[in-house]
Amino acid sequence: MIESSVSATAGAWRAGDGVPVTLREATVAWAVAAHAQLSEIATEYGNFVTVTELAERVQEASGVHTGAPTRMWMDAILRKVARRCHNAGEPPLTSLCVQEDHTVGDMYKYVLELARLPIPKDLELHAAYARWQCYEQHGAAMPAEPTAPPLTPKVAGSRSTSTTPQATKPQTEPARAAVCVECFIELPASGTCHYCV
Repeated sequence: MIESSVSATAGAWRAGDGVPVTLREATVAWAVAAHAQLSEIATEYGNFVTVTELAERVQEASGVHTGAPTRMWMDAILRKVARRCHNAGEPPLTSLCVQEDHTVGDMYKYVLELARLPIPKDLELHAAYARWQCYEQHGAAMPAEPTAPPLTPKVAGSRSTSTTPQATKPQTEPARAAVCVECFIELPASGTCHYCV
């Protein structure tokens, strides 16, 4: 019995006094903080946050810290936030949270599963539209001219370099052979038409 209570509390603690916190209490505190942090991020058009940055902000805001690697617990927190947004009919705030390479990664597919939507061919573009909805929902100053929603900088950069046409040699048309002005048949190398002589 003591063993299970130790494993349930190991890894998370309150910052103020170092008192251990159960995994359940920690995930609830982190999910509430993550929703609040992402809502704040959505108030400025074009904002987003990496998973690592969000994990730090969530721990600071909740006062509950952990030494566990981010990859071990942040997916569960983002799933809780996605469910909360879905159940409330809000745009998916988790679209604002990206990997270090600025892609939404496989975690974003959970948003689509909740909505029972098919996985699109371009997951990043779908997430960009979702971020757009988040910005609108949370009162960000939107562009005056309607445009396509912005991709994150690294994603946009990788797409612009991969779609930039390669420098190619201009294709020249082969020189046309001279033709006879009378019968319009191609002239031989001598320049004299054998048909019209």
